[in-house]
Amino acid sequence: MADAIFIPRGIEVSAGDRDAPISFDYVHCLSVPIITPRRSDGTFSGVIAGDILIKFGMLETDPCVQANWCVYDPQSAFSPRFFTASGSTASHLAVITNKSEILKMTSLQDVDDAVQQVFQTDKADLVVVKDGLNGATVYASGTRHAIPAFKTNSVFTIGSGDVFVAAFTLAWAVQRRSPQEAATYASLATAEYVESRNLPIPLPEAIQNKHREPVKLAGGNIYLAGPFREVGQRMLIDDALDHLSALKMKVFSPIHDIGPGEAEVVVEKDLDAIRQCDAVFAILNGSSPGTVFEVGFARALDKPVFCVAQNLRHGDLKLPRGSGAYMHDDYVSVLFQIAWRST
Repeated sequence: MADAIFIPRGIEVSAGDRDAPISFDYVHCLSVPIITPRRSDGTFSGVIAGDILIKFGMLETDPCVQANWCVYDPQSAFSPRFFTASGSTASHLAVITNKSEILKMTSLQDVDDAVQQVFQTDKADLVVVKDGLNGATVYASGTRHAIPAFKTNSVFTIGSGDVFVAAFTLAWAVQRRSPQEAATYASLATAEYVESRNLPIPLPEAIQNKHREPVKLAGGNIYLAGPFREVGQRMLIDDALDHLSALKMKVFSPIHDIGPGEAEVVVEKDLDAIRQCDAVFAILNGSSPGTVFEVGFARALDKPVFCVAQNLRHGDLKLPRGSGAYMHDDYVSVLFQIAWRST
């Protein structure tokens, strides 16, 4: 399979067999994957040398690389390592990591301190720290530059980190663009990928004239509507609460903030919370007349409503669709749409 994918693009493949495959299982693209097997004792004893290289953190080994230009992504939620930990060297080195990785790698609590530790340990030319919808920060030559994330109609994040690194490498190491220009292109290329899931990514010349609006998190008070009587329903409500909160929104969840109870006890509190909210996130999966009522009530108050609607009949969606609610069949995409809403 690797030969079929890479060789037509002029990429030489050096592959070996292993006893069992490694699998990555995601409930959705924002969830922590279940990796099987989680650890391996595989090793690589050689040295990989080249003019321009990308090095990723790997589950099975930490190869030594020697490069003129190298971009390194530790790429580990569990045990990220410094570039030089394997004896790797590069004349020009860019380290690209996310916020949680660099803090774990350095065992520090402040990102700026962690960046300085990476500069000292790996002798990097620059460090890029990604922070989800907050964009990325480029640290280079004693300065730092904020790079925005960009809005998309749909969001599929699996593989987005690899796309960012590949795009940055093309712009910085191959085309010799500045770190800030390379990171901006990488962010735009990542937006193209998470929206379309298409590869290869557009070249800088093809993407520079495409307009995308930078992400600005809206925050605010969010009413979380959805069924929660069954175990699976409750798990999804809990998951939505966590992700909405992580996206800088204050969430009111009836089951968490009021709890179960009789209609005369809970309904007025629910409706008052809708009156006070800035927007509604509604999970319409399954039969839930109460959720549909909450959507209708919110729209009657001209509140923005963002709905996850999966496996539902067209007729079941007449009220939310006809009232102007935002509809999408992808759970993660709706999370992002309400996070960067402009209304």
